[in-house]
Amino acid sequence: MKKEAQKILSFLTFSEKLKNQLRDNRLSSGRMESVADHSWHLALMVMLIEPHLSNKIDLLKCLKMATIHDLAEAELGDVPFSESHQNPEVKKEKKRQERQEAERIKQMLGNEVGAEIYGLWLELEERTTPEAKLIKALDSLEANYQAILFGDIDWWDNIYYDLVLVKAHKHCLHEDILAELNEAINNQVVEKMKRINLDVEAIQQRARKELDRTQ
Repeated sequence: MKKEAQKILSFLTFSEKLKNQLRDNRLSSGRMESVADHSWHLALMVMLIEPHLSNKIDLLKCLKMATIHDLAEAELGDVPFSESHQNPEVKKEKKRQERQEAERIKQMLGNEVGAEIYGLWLELEERTTPEAKLIKALDSLEANYQAILFGDIDWWDNIYYDLVLVKAHKHCLHEDILAELNEAINNQVVEKMKRINLDVEAIQQRARKELDRTQ
């Protein structure tokens, strides 16, 4: 048992790095958001959303997925969505490295929990189950809401003004509550854009073209 206890502590030491890996979002305090911050908020969203879903899901499985979905970033760090979206090679390399890291995590634990984490990670990548689809949608929605919830948005990379209006759309079509959340978040985005005198109409036109292109 001592060996298993040490293995657990070693894995906690590894996963603690998520608290230090920063994302391209700010918190209400003004500091940059960590991957661990995002993962916790995503798990909370799962609990809040679950009672409103028309298609029931395995809640425990979703909470596990939310907890481990970015675990590979403990070692690799976060790549902003706008960066990977603009460059297919960056996106491809990100996926390759994350799979490699997920396999390393499985081997690091070397037990049933390691196999479960790896299986959940693969399920999220394949995005065919109700649970994986929900986590993908909420992952985008949480990021979008954090991006516009606190402070100004005039520090964003310019391309994100367009992408924030469309990045969650296709992942939210299968559940009314997800579509409603996406619309509500986008409405807040637009209001903030107006406050900093952006050309909202032009941004919305480009966003619609992006939707047409990706659907």
